[in-house]
Parts: sequence; structure tokens; C-alpha cells
Amino acid sequence: MDEIILQAKNGDQSAMEKLASQYKGLIRSLANKFYLVGGDKDDLLQEGMLGLFYAVSYYDEGKGSFPAFVELCVFRQIIDAVKRDAGQKNKPLSNYVDIDDAKHIPAESEPLSSLLKKEYANKVSKVIKTQLTFYEKQVLQLFIEGYSYEDIAEKTNKSYKAVDGALQRARKKLLVAKE
Repeated sequence: MDEIILQAKNGDQSAMEKLASQYKGLIRSLANKFYLVGGDKDDLLQEGMLGLFYAVSYYDEGKGSFPAFVELCVFRQIIDAVKRDAGQKNKPLSNYVDIDDAKHIPAESEPLSSLLKKEYANKVSKVIKTQLTFYEKQVLQLFIEGYSYEDIAEKTNKSYKAVDGALQRARKKLLVAKE
């Protein structure tokens, strides 16, 4: 382990990729605890990866364990990102719409479109609750969270083919809600 850290510290890209792969679960779990207004989970995951990079760069083996240092650096980086986002000056102006552009507002901001979207969301929710099996729900949730087929297969102790089949069945059932 210390050899991989040293290689990554010295700029070895493959060593850094190994560490990123090893710690992506930790980074994802820390990022899922927070929310960025106007951002998404990928932004927080990116901040977490930056925290991992800092951990590799500043790690001193005489001062403690690397996993604990990674967790601390990732956590602090994500917290800093959330604080930066929350403390922006002129926050009310960051999402303004120019009055000249108001006449070009897309149709989906109209009340009817909004109502149709809500109805569709309710239909999808009903299908998920009543028609998907426990395994299909589990696989769909992990897929929505951004896990790859391989990661889902590993987490559920099923084969890649079983994951693919569950997602295909879920998609077919969800298509009914679209009609």
C-alpha cells in the first residue's frame, strides 16, 4: 500500500487510478451526505476526488494511517465546496433571467407542462412501488446513483447478466407509465 501511495505521490497515473478505484466507495458515501444547490452529486464526487489527490500529495506516513487521512481530506474538501456554494455573494443574482430573454422561456415552464410532468412522476412512482420486484428496485436505485453494472453486480452478489436483465425488465415496466 505504501508503495502505491509513493508512486502516486511521484506522479504515477496508474497508481493514482488504483487509489481512486479503491477509495471511490468512501468518496461516494461521503458525497451522498451533502447537497449542492444548483449542482449535482457528480460535482461533489469530483470534489471528493480532489480531496483524495490532496491526501496523496500531503500524506506523511509518520503521522497516521492513510485511510483515515484520505477520509479527513475528502470530507474537508466536500465541506469546503458546500460552504463555498452556500456563501456566494449576490446569490439572488446567480439565477436571474434577463427581461429581454423572458419572452423566450421554453414551454416546459408553463403550468400545463409542469402538471403533466407531475402526473408522469406519479405514474413512474406507482409503477416502481407496485410492479417492480425487490431486486429490480435495488438494481434500479444503484443504477440511478451512478453505479456501473459491474459495481451493482458486486454489491448485490449477482452476475452482470442478472443485473442487465433486472434493469431491462424495470425499463419495460417503466415504459408503461410513459403511455
